[in-house]
Amino acid sequence: MPEMTTYERAVQIYQVLICAAHHRETLTYPMLGSAIGLPAQALGPHLEHIQAYCLENDLPPLTALVVKTGGGKPGSGFHAAEDLDRARESVFAHNWFGMLPITPDTLRRMQE
Repeated sequence: MPEMTTYERAVQIYQVLICAAHHRETLTYPMLGSAIGLPAQALGPHLEHIQAYCLENDLPPLTALVVKTGGGKPGSGFHAAEDLDRARESVFAHNWFGMLPITPDTLRRMQE
């Protein structure tokens, strides 16, 4: 099986996160990594694409749903919101399934 690009991985993670949002769930980095077949330490660059997409498109910070084990807070790379509780509630309330799906090209074009 061919290796996924960082943008393809970000879309894969995005899909997992919008399902978590629909069910009002948070995921630890190890849980998310296990779901997509990556170690927790390798998630950062892919999550950064999603965070940038949400910021650029004035969307709730979807990556707020990914938290450290035992701490309940996102890692140091999360900077999309100061009020984490309010941010999560906005993520939970957003109709993610009502949006056009993102694609790897959508994320790639943002980097250009």
